[in-house]
Amino acid sequence: MTPAVIASVETMLEKWRGREGKEIEVLGEFRLLTSEVILRTIFGSRCLEGEKIFDMLNKLSVIAGRNIFDTTIPFMKYVPSKSKIK
Repeated sequence: MTPAVIASVETMLEKWRGREGKEIEVLGEFRLLTSEVILRTIFGSRCLEGEKIFDMLNKLSVIAGRNIFDTTIPFMKYVPSKSKIK
């Protein structure tokens, strides 16, 4: 797996050299690096199908993060709490 990681990091660094002196969104770049390393180790190269899967997983995590506070647990309103006791 080491050659796949090295190839992915070299690709990222080449892209960064092209944007020298400009701000780089590191979180997005490392997400891309992680997905690229996984794709290279699984498929042997960057596969468009794998990129689509990671894109869909990213969208799913955003949707799930937004909806996590909208879900309710059945019968939770009957459990006593400090605010309900007051």
